[in-house]
Amino acid sequence: MKRKAKKRRRTGLWIGLAIFALIACMVGYMTLRANTVVLKRATVYLGELPPSFEGRTILYLSDIDLGGPNTPDRAAGLVRRLQALKPDMLILGGDYTAHSLPQILNGVDGLTEDDLAARDRFFHLIADFDAPLGRFALAAPEDGDGLYQLLDACGFAMLNDSRHLIELGDDRLWLVGLNKNSENVQAGGKLFRSGECVVAVADSPDCFPVLNTVEAMDGGRWVDLCLAGHTHGGQVRLLGRSMLKLTSLEQQFLHGWTRETGVPMLTTSGVGCEGVPLRLGTEAEVWLITLTNFEA
Repeated sequence: MKRKAKKRRRTGLWIGLAIFALIACMVGYMTLRANTVVLKRATVYLGELPPSFEGRTILYLSDIDLGGPNTPDRAAGLVRRLQALKPDMLILGGDYTAHSLPQILNGVDGLTEDDLAARDRFFHLIADFDAPLGRFALAAPEDGDGLYQLLDACGFAMLNDSRHLIELGDDRLWLVGLNKNSENVQAGGKLFRSGECVVAVADSPDCFPVLNTVEAMDGGRWVDLCLAGHTHGGQVRLLGRSMLKLTSLEQQFLHGWTRETGVPMLTTSGVGCEGVPLRLGTEAEVWLITLTNFEA
């Protein structure tokens, strides 16, 4: 009997070690996925793109989510390495800081002084990024006070509820920032004519359905391309479910490209992570988007 009990304990020990090893391997894999940022490229056809903007590129990063191993120096190092791509525009899509799991569990509301210091350091470290057609940044509701002044000091134009005209000779392209407020999206259509080329940057894909129904001041669509983030692609996805609390529309447009009513729309899974630096079923990414008026 003693021998059988000893054998059962030994078997239980091996099973426990196997389970621990499996969990450790899974956590290691998820950590690797979270810390490996993939560069993705897309060539996007815009029918209203002016000739001077043919072949121009947009480097688009969203959801930096500074925190934990994703330090300001590490995130800024990634952006500086991407300088080698020589993009014409740099667009940052919001969510520059993220609460850690202990902060979430403790119910921390708003950004701490350390969060703000990390955000400020990140922007100062990339203030010399060279983008001939401009550097632009969207602010999510969680991005804290003082961001307008910070962006201005670091040479970035704030996109929130504003439009920016980019000119090359006599050719023009508009860049506009959108928030989740549908009235903001609907009002945007009244500012443009259907023949103008407009690139919209949104905090969330919640706005996609409204964009597909709102018309320009003279009828027809008013947005030619829309970029959005916030979803992290679900960050940790298992059996079709995500660890993040997302709206039904964010679930619908969780990740990747969609084209409705002829408008290409991208939801990026972003660079950083929320809560814990882990990913499963998703990957961290940045996008280099080439604009073209030549239909494939």
